[in-house]
Amino acid sequence: MNFSVLMSIYHKEKPEYFDRAMQSIWDEQTIKPNEIVLVQDGKLTDDLYKVIEEWKIILDDILKIVPLEQNVGLGNALNIGLKECSSDLVARMDTDDICMPDRFEKQIRFFEDNDVDIVGSYCIEVDEDENRGSLRKMPLTHQDIYNNLFACPLIHPTVMFKKSIIEKVDGYDKALTRRQDYDLWFRCAKAGVKFANIDEPLLLYRFTNDTHKKQNLNLMLSQAKIGFMGVRLLNQPYWKSVACYVPVVRSLLPNKIQHLVYKILKRFDPRQK
Repeated sequence: MNFSVLMSIYHKEKPEYFDRAMQSIWDEQTIKPNEIVLVQDGKLTDDLYKVIEEWKIILDDILKIVPLEQNVGLGNALNIGLKECSSDLVARMDTDDICMPDRFEKQIRFFEDNDVDIVGSYCIEVDEDENRGSLRKMPLTHQDIYNNLFACPLIHPTVMFKKSIIEKVDGYDKALTRRQDYDLWFRCAKAGVKFANIDEPLLLYRFTNDTHKKQNLNLMLSQAKIGFMGVRLLNQPYWKSVACYVPVVRSLLPNKIQHLVYKILKRFDPRQK
């Protein structure tokens, strides 16, 4: 079964992380993608261009580079890249994460054996040096994922989806600067899309203290609004729309305390029960 990998890269990303991600996508996989679509979201650093060129020499036509003159944001960049994907099955991947060697094989097999449109998985958090931390679980069945959409029960870089389905709901919202996936899952659910997660970690997810530095108050308020509107779109219980504002409170705390509170709150995470 043919499939594409869709990635977007911009100037703040680390060349060594990107190189490691590419190794995991190509060198280490039991089943390799038919193509890798890489959107260059605006001008990059010389070091990033160097790594990309090295991989272009190795992969030739497999690596399809889509250069953008200006940074347009992740959602818009992914929409542009999605149009360039030749296969209906598309695996999302971020440029700082690491695929498990059998990620694509297991997701392809799941699509072959089940009637489903979007498939994610568990992941394992890793730090800057790839030291492994917590296992991040997610609900498995369509109904459990649907019921927990307010908590975003799909890990975006673990997901493989049908391109035709994402295009049907008009793709990612390009007006959103972050959490475009969160919004997308609500709209997919409204359209009757079938979700699933595989009950094992298929990705090493880069998660550090610096991660919370990106989660400022404005971002958390925007995320909460997405969740609130999504819950109302699906006519789900009102308490779920209120629960979307919990991360806003956490974002008011100092960075180090945020990371500690995050670990404590994971014990009560409805996605992991």
